[in-house]
Amino acid sequence: MKEKEQLINYLSQFISEERYNRIFEVSGNRTHHVAIIVENLYQSHNMSAVLRTAECLGVQNVHIIENNFEYKVSKEVSMGADKWLSMYRYHDKENNTEACLQAVKAAGYKIVATMPAEHDCLLDDIDITEPKAFLFGTELLGLTPQAIAMADEFVKIPMYGFTESYNISVSVALTMMNVVQRLHHSDIHWQLSPEELLDLRLSWIKKSIKDVESIIERYKQSY
Repeated sequence: MKEKEQLINYLSQFISEERYNRIFEVSGNRTHHVAIIVENLYQSHNMSAVLRTAECLGVQNVHIIENNFEYKVSKEVSMGADKWLSMYRYHDKENNTEACLQAVKAAGYKIVATMPAEHDCLLDDIDITEPKAFLFGTELLGLTPQAIAMADEFVKIPMYGFTESYNISVSVALTMMNVVQRLHHSDIHWQLSPEELLDLRLSWIKKSIKDVESIIERYKQSY
């Protein structure tokens, strides 16, 4: 950790004080306690809106399952949010849904499918004391049967109109706003660990510096 701290201090001279302070402030509100999984979104503006929501709420990890449609981002919608997130793409397996959900479960998360089901609960009632990854499906067809079968829990968002479902990006925003606000008002330790904070801050500082690798190489040669 000391070496990373020293490198951060060295690199800080290559960014503005305002950016440096902002990186430290924002990283303090990042969380790995909850994550987002999207399965097979095909509209780029929806995918971009999901990323923007994740970044604004401090949800660092977004998992993207690409079964039939390639992940695309609309820069006009995402507003550069993808630069600050940790994104994991699943597109090179025979069954990308299974690969993703197995990996997320292995990392210690319970999978929460966002859809009505026999044993579902409302957003306010979902237990957030343990790490949860919220799973969202395609705009038209929802989640695949395999995604539903692999889910550990189900949650539904209240609706009071004639329309049967929210837009996918709205579903993500409503769900994650509810969960993140509850985390912030709880005694749950949802923040990053000291080492995770260092790693994230170093990553963001690197992304803020042009030709950073050559700068780091010079730094290594001088020590």
